[in-house]
Amino acid sequence: MHEKTIKRLHTTVNILSFGMLGAYLVYMLMVYKDFPEKIGIHYGDDNEFDVYASRAYAFFPFIAGFGLVIAFTLGGFAINKAKRISKKLGVEEDIFVRRTVLTAFDAMKLFWAVFYTIWAHCVIHQTRMFTFGIPIRVFQVLPVIPIGAAALAADSRIRLKKSKRYIIIAELVFISVMVFILIISNNLRK
Repeated sequence: MHEKTIKRLHTTVNILSFGMLGAYLVYMLMVYKDFPEKIGIHYGDDNEFDVYASRAYAFFPFIAGFGLVIAFTLGGFAINKAKRISKKLGVEEDIFVRRTVLTAFDAMKLFWAVFYTIWAHCVIHQTRMFTFGIPIRVFQVLPVIPIGAAALAADSRIRLKKSKRYIIIAELVFISVMVFILIISNNLRK
């Protein structure tokens, strides 16, 4: 991808992420006075409310959402400002790793912005959490996929010149980690 395409993608993700959460925050402030004193604020494994608290806690999805979006934005700035990712990488590999990590950060940023916007919508309207038919605990594990994909892509690109054996080892480690995460997430749900 060209540098301009990456910058446009990054800018679009920032606008969407901050825009979704910001628009729902404004909407929440407009309807906040109509909330009852106690509202459902947190969801259990069945995507139904499991915690009820003061209406002041209705701001939690925004605090968490903006916090994660800002954290991934700052991570992107750090990646861009770092002089070199590694002394072992050539210029071309360094650029590729930066772009890959930045794209993974953008994917996670957009995912969490959508997740917490949906959460905010459901808290505002006091409805069941909508996670596209996926249990909420499994849905929350999905951001691990861009991290693993970015690590695999960067590792494959760098190691391709040295030996294909490293690529196979990296893929096996990646698959093992993903299976381990899925097993843990399934055990946490029970």
